[in-house]
Amino acid sequence: MQKVKNLFFVCLFAYSSCAMNSAKIHNQSKEFLDIEVGKDNFHMECADIDKEEKKSLMVFYALDGDTVHEFFFRRISEENSCKNVINQFNKLTQGMQKIRLVGISPLDKKKNNLTKDAVPENFKSPSYLINWTFIRLETSKGCEAYFENDCDSENYWGGLFPQK
Repeated sequence: MQKVKNLFFVCLFAYSSCAMNSAKIHNQSKEFLDIEVGKDNFHMECADIDKEEKKSLMVFYALDGDTVHEFFFRRISEENSCKNVINQFNKLTQGMQKIRLVGISPLDKKKNNLTKDAVPENFKSPSYLINWTFIRLETSKGCEAYFENDCDSENYWGGLFPQK
């Protein structure tokens, strides 16, 4: 009987570990994505745009099977400003098992070319990459959006609810 209990708990642990790392798409259309991923399938960074001028772009990555979804800010910023934004989002994601990202206006699905050292290894092996314009990031601690009020339910996406 003890062996059966142990096997049950091993299976339960394995299932919950996989469930935490798999992506869940809450809503998607041709121009919109609302996706939730486990912490191991999430990464954020200040991507170097111009090292000489110390310009960066805030980027979030969500791993969904064979595809990496890249959510980027609309504007390039000073490297220090980007690092301050990273600190804000670190507070929101620290200790969280699930991270939810919303983006709009995807670029075409293309071959995954993430090879930078800053990107974790599991983000380099998927075949495809899709770029999205960042709208918001949400955890059970709260929500941060690019534009003010985009975390409000009536502004799910710029005041419009996306079509399924």
